[in-house]
Amino acid sequence: MRRYRWFLMSLVLIGLVAAEAAAAQEQPGTTSTTTQRQRAPGVPLAPNANEAQKTMPQGERAGNATERDRLARNRGGPPEPNREVPMPKPVPSIIAP
Repeated sequence: MRRYRWFLMSLVLIGLVAAEAAAAQEQPGTTSTTTQRQRAPGVPLAPNANEAQKTMPQGERAGNATERDRLARNRGGPPEPNREVPMPKPVPSIIAP
């Protein structure tokens, strides 16, 4: 029984040493200093700053969007406290007889 314990302890010790040595080795395909993500062919790794700052063509939709944004910013403050608040319409019950 005593030999069996020593045998198991030596196996565990050898396994720990082997695992530590395997973890210390660097993987052949990876580099730890520079990691570059690969993307699809034709897709740049970083966006082009000049392309991102291009102005969009001014069309009817773009004009409507800017007008809507301008009106939203120019709205007044909170509504008056003494105004009449519209009451919501009643909704019929689903469980109505």
